[in-house]
Amino acid sequence: MDNKEISVRVSDIFASFLKSILFIIITTIIVAGLCGAFGIYKARKVKVDTSTINSNIKILRADLVEKEDALHELEKLSNTAKNYTIPYTEKKIVWDQSLADSRRAYLEQSIYAQIDPLNCGMATITFSVDTVLPETVTEDFAEYKSNELSRIVTACTCMYPFSDDVMNQVQSLLSTDVDRKFVEELISIASENDQFVKISVCYTNPEQAKKVADYLFSQISSKLSEIYPDSSVAVIGTFTGYTVNWEMNSAHISYEDSLLQAEKNLAQDQDTIAQSYKLVEDNQKMIDDANTEITRIQNNIAANQRKYNVTVSKKDMLKSGIKFGLVGIFVGLALACALVYVRDILGGKVRNRNNIVSRYSYPLLGVLPASKKRPFEKTVRRLEGDSLYSDEDIISSSAESVLAAASVDGSKTCLIGTADVKSPAFSEMLKDLKGKMEFKGNILAGSEAIKALDGFDKVILVEQRNASRYDAINDEISKIHALKKEVLGIVLL
Repeated sequence: MDNKEISVRVSDIFASFLKSILFIIITTIIVAGLCGAFGIYKARKVKVDTSTINSNIKILRADLVEKEDALHELEKLSNTAKNYTIPYTEKKIVWDQSLADSRRAYLEQSIYAQIDPLNCGMATITFSVDTVLPETVTEDFAEYKSNELSRIVTACTCMYPFSDDVMNQVQSLLSTDVDRKFVEELISIASENDQFVKISVCYTNPEQAKKVADYLFSQISSKLSEIYPDSSVAVIGTFTGYTVNWEMNSAHISYEDSLLQAEKNLAQDQDTIAQSYKLVEDNQKMIDDANTEITRIQNNIAANQRKYNVTVSKKDMLKSGIKFGLVGIFVGLALACALVYVRDILGGKVRNRNNIVSRYSYPLLGVLPASKKRPFEKTVRRLEGDSLYSDEDIISSSAESVLAAASVDGSKTCLIGTADVKSPAFSEMLKDLKGKMEFKGNILAGSEAIKALDGFDKVILVEQRNASRYDAINDEISKIHALKKEVLGIVLL
């Protein structure tokens, strides 16, 4: 593929400007109007700096801005307090009160919280688990047994908390009717290494705690025999009596500290909300005073403004508007022309026949007339080198050129490209071809057009002005060459 750099002719640039004349005019008018409006606005803002009254107005306005800023800050503080600080603190008070009440209720109702940790009744049973291993074990025997024992120990510890029936029996043994959650605090079932399980029950009376520990041991043993029939348990140590429970002592201190902290937070929140309400009340008084002062300053400004009108005359505003409008005409014209140049010349799209002829070595078999008519149509055609004959003659001639190029060696030829098949000029050309050549679509848009090329040896590209891009055409030509097809020429729509 011979892909040359495009050459830009002065006539092409001039033709692009003529085709975009409406865009250029509209853009120029808009920019000129904006500049003229700015000139009028600027003229209206001219002040007489030497005037004593005008100086007083400036001082009053500066004072007004200061008062309004102070008012804004006061309103901001009040709104923050009313909309955020007070609602948040009220919700926090409710939460802190609920937290303190729940912790206080726990200390009053929990058996665990009422037991003296320095003289704590305790009953513990430590037992080991064992199991019979199958004779068919082929892996490491010690590791296999360790895994089995670990699984059994885990099953023992996972049995807690127990069912409602078991917990009802525990409550009966402890002679208490407190909530189940307070009973569960008294019991601990934990694994010791990988083979031992320890049941711990704390209570005010160690004998009652021992009854519970024995009962729980029997329940675990019974359940374990159901789950693992080959397993067995053996008690290796027990304890019943009073002891010093440092873990319980730490828990008591931590919970009492948390209750004190909740009550402290509640008191702080109550102080905060009281201060917020006082802030809102004090700010409202200052806001009322500031509004009164602002009204007084505004009345003084209006009185001074009536004494001396600093707005310039309509004649001066008109002169300023015309001056800036003329500048806007030149700026708008330059801006519009720059946009047209960037869009048409540097935009990467095919705009006229010269773009094809100067960039590609394939013959240009025809340039079909555009369906949309523009101002200065004949002048644009002449500048771009297009034919000035009637549209019917141009389309017919292009069809004949296509047929002539395709009939040189008798090879099968078809049309492909990015052209719009709904274009009237392209439809007319296809009619003039009388079915001797078909348009197979855009090979970049899907696989169907590529499959349709299987029965053809050569192709003619049909590209569309202001739509087809150079990179797309290059891709088309590359694909055609990759498919071992030959490009006979190009038709520009």
